[in-house]
Amino acid sequence: MSIRSLLRCCGICLLLGLSAHWVQAAEDKPAAAATEKKIPEISDEPRTVDPATLMPKKLAARATVDFSDSSLREVLDWLRDEQGLVVLLEKNALAEKGISLSEPLSDHLNDAPIYLLLNRLRSLGLDWYFENEILHITTAEIAEEQLQLQSYNISDLFEAGYDEDSLADAVTTTVKPESWQEIGGPGVYQTLGDVVFVRQTGDIQRQVQGLFAALRKHGRQTFSYDPPANLQLQQKLMENVSVNFKETPLEDAVKTLATEANVDMRLDKPDLLKQGIREREPITLSLTDRNLETALRAMLLDLKLTWVLQDGVLWITSVDKAGKIMKTAVYDVRDLCRDDNESDALYDAISSQANPELWEIRSGPGQLNFPQAGTLVVYAQDQLHQEVLGLLETYRTALRSSKPREIEAVDPQEVVTVYYRLHANVAHSLSFHLQYLVEPDSWENEDHPDAPGEISLVESVPDIQGAEGKLSLAVAGQAADAARTAVISRAVLVIRQTRENHKKIAEVINRVRTGDPIGVDTQQGGFGGGGGGFGGGYFSPALDATSNVVPKSLPQKSQLPKE
Repeated sequence: MSIRSLLRCCGICLLLGLSAHWVQAAEDKPAAAATEKKIPEISDEPRTVDPATLMPKKLAARATVDFSDSSLREVLDWLRDEQGLVVLLEKNALAEKGISLSEPLSDHLNDAPIYLLLNRLRSLGLDWYFENEILHITTAEIAEEQLQLQSYNISDLFEAGYDEDSLADAVTTTVKPESWQEIGGPGVYQTLGDVVFVRQTGDIQRQVQGLFAALRKHGRQTFSYDPPANLQLQQKLMENVSVNFKETPLEDAVKTLATEANVDMRLDKPDLLKQGIREREPITLSLTDRNLETALRAMLLDLKLTWVLQDGVLWITSVDKAGKIMKTAVYDVRDLCRDDNESDALYDAISSQANPELWEIRSGPGQLNFPQAGTLVVYAQDQLHQEVLGLLETYRTALRSSKPREIEAVDPQEVVTVYYRLHANVAHSLSFHLQYLVEPDSWENEDHPDAPGEISLVESVPDIQGAEGKLSLAVAGQAADAARTAVISRAVLVIRQTRENHKKIAEVINRVRTGDPIGVDTQQGGFGGGGGGFGGGYFSPALDATSNVVPKSLPQKSQLPKE
């Protein structure tokens, strides 16, 4: 069994065992329902702390303007003449970077805050800071040197159960961690009584304010410093589009897809130039009624490109750059963990299942922090945040359906639910035939109404297969021709059965995938003889048909009660 599989099983089983108390309490004391603790209801709102609420008023003002085929000078003139801002351009710093007032620039705002336009200047190597009612346009290096000292009264957070050390740790590990004094950065976080003093850049000060606001009020997933426009783009990624590109230039393909999906989608041209990728790189791709996220993966697979949602724009950029764009979000997980032990279990489960190599525990950039039990702060890439949210929802579904049960040893007749992820056609066929291939009397039907076996079929996210035959769900690039990129449909068989029968089911699935060797006596050894248990119970990660179906260990606890 691989280390990753072991971590998954251990973290999941620990989480199940610790959290099942919620269900047990509700079942053991129905008469005391009015006074006992119930599973908390998790709100969907708020989904973000809008950065506009933390900006200087003049920069939060909404505007509509089109700067197509314009220059930096025209943007600065508009800020001065139309928006009444005092703008100071640090010409010497820009000159050292080879940036002039005639620098070409194309952008627009459609009833959007002005600060978004300023943030997008960073693609030119520019940055900004606001001090004494003056907007300074300068380089990123100089902007990062402009530290400000601000104080925040957080007595309400202390009264809500957060302590001084946990808040300090949450801020310095999930708000641009490399910028704090603890690891050699210039930023300082100091608590005196109920007041926190922070010495940081203006941008990071606003991120700290956003985190405090999210800790005060958060829901299922609350980004602490992300414009609402990014959340709208996230929803657009789930909507279906159809494309038919034949040697279409990358730039034209992006414009067509942006129009089809009705999103502000742009190429990060400076970054693509660094990667040696031409704007007219040919794209060949044909997809019908696939969601935008799948279309983007397929279109960008072989170029090692991906996308990020930043400043109200869906940017097509390199995987390297996307990996450096991190966001902070607060998650209400009171229904999943009530104390430090359960927080540790949830930490282990997430860090071992959601792209383990991307978390700090394995030298990745991502951070998981529990400033108090029931509150999780995550610092990660945008797409990783969505994976974390998906895992939390899976845990919620499992825990609400599960009943705790003390078991000293594995019971082969224990009923558990396992997710088997397969090619869609194989899964569909097996959803009918498994009930005849594996212990027919063990499946619930008219003849056997009390049998434990149940089976259902659920669609899964498709895989994208690139030129080298490797599967990728996180990165994307462009296909030179239709034969080099394939969208592989997947589905998940959700099977409720005894542990003993799951071994037989896994054996059947493996034999369907590979067939039996010709001339071999397949009756020898029976079911399950080729490789141990099935792994994971209700929280078992979806078993992928591209790898072995059967992990080689069995967890000690997991049960799904019969409806």
